[in-house]
Amino acid sequence: MAQRILVVDDDPLICRQLEDLYRERHYDVDTAGSAPEAMALLEQYDYALGVVDLKIPGTDGLSLTRQIHERWSDFGVIIITGYASIKGAVEAIRQGANDYITKPFEREEILLATEKILEKRRLLDEISYLRSQLSERFSFANMVSRNPAMHEIFRTIEALSQNDATVLITGESGTGKELAARAVHFQGRRKAGRFVAINCAAFPDSLLEAELFGHERGAFTGAVQDRIGKIELAGGGTLFLDEIESISLPMQLKLLRVLEQREVEKLGGNRIIKVNIRVIAATNRDLEPMIARGEIREDFFYRINVVPIVIPPLRDRLEDIPLLVTEILKNNPHARERGGMRVSNKALQALMSYHWPGNVRELGNVLERSILKAAGPMIKDVDLPNSTGAPAGVTGSGRTRDYELPLREFLKRAEKDYLASVLRRARGGISSTSKHAMVDAATLHRKMKQHGLKREDFRRPREPQSGG
Repeated sequence: MAQRILVVDDDPLICRQLEDLYRERHYDVDTAGSAPEAMALLEQYDYALGVVDLKIPGTDGLSLTRQIHERWSDFGVIIITGYASIKGAVEAIRQGANDYITKPFEREEILLATEKILEKRRLLDEISYLRSQLSERFSFANMVSRNPAMHEIFRTIEALSQNDATVLITGESGTGKELAARAVHFQGRRKAGRFVAINCAAFPDSLLEAELFGHERGAFTGAVQDRIGKIELAGGGTLFLDEIESISLPMQLKLLRVLEQREVEKLGGNRIIKVNIRVIAATNRDLEPMIARGEIREDFFYRINVVPIVIPPLRDRLEDIPLLVTEILKNNPHARERGGMRVSNKALQALMSYHWPGNVRELGNVLERSILKAAGPMIKDVDLPNSTGAPAGVTGSGRTRDYELPLREFLKRAEKDYLASVLRRARGGISSTSKHAMVDAATLHRKMKQHGLKREDFRRPREPQSGG
């Protein structure tokens, strides 16, 4: 279907000239002699581009451009005028115009400007489509990733849906441990029950015991009525214990009874209450050195560490940033109020160059600030804090990523590196590689050919036999 262009000018000669020019290039063209007429047509048809005269009846071309940009942020506009000035050009661009051309214009000049804007729109549409497809393909239980380690976590969570095994989720602060815990709960057979979360570090020991186990009336000063604890409240569902490393040794011993026998006794009570719960614990610490130092009971550790899930930091899965950005913008109420927002390639490259000590939580905070600061529907710049961590653009293996590349070329190189790594581990095995990459064999063969990868290059060479 031909792309549709709207020409807004009160000069019939200019309208006819542009109409003939565009029709020669197989565009559909409509003309309007005033701003109200133009807005009526914009409401009725889907236009790819508008060519707007600076001086038109009803309003001026800059005001019309601003109105268009506020309602249809992707709509391209070329301002044409017989009164050229640098100030006018700057103001036109500020109001949302993509280009500024003076009359009388050359055919080639306006066609070049038109094709440039339409190509940019085509690429934005393509990126939007691909991002939506990627989000659907690489999403699982409100989590998104194209990282192999995360896909392994998704498979573990799927397997956990068939049982009630206790889970220990480890990962740096902000990686999404509670999100993973909720995925375990809501993908499993207990999803109809409650998901009860408690941050163990938020309570001193005495209060934590009352919070977890509940108490009988008169158990301590201020206990004027019976109170059900978090453990009992989670009956039929899941108890999520966050920051498990902060629990004291005596409290660990009391929790062992819950983990081993699924029993609880309220403070001030003498009645054993059976509880039917799944337990998921989380920590941002390495617990094994804490065991060696006597800060974590060994029997308690083995009771909570039945199924371990380790969530990688964001700096080790930078390829997920475009997906995470799309999800965050889609779910942000301020972004939704503006009819959806996008991130420029420049801003996206900046996000992918940062090392993210605060992980996904920090990414969300950066985007929140950027949304509030953005003047329109496009986030052009992001405010990244200075940090003393690993330098931007360095991967966990120490190899520097070339973030000066255009995004498309960067992703192409990253895909080649990824496939080469998986093929190397699979010794060139197509079946193993396609299964790991979650693509069919035909797609894998096509991508290998596209990147110049040959399976025989990844087969482990035979060791030379020693002479006898």
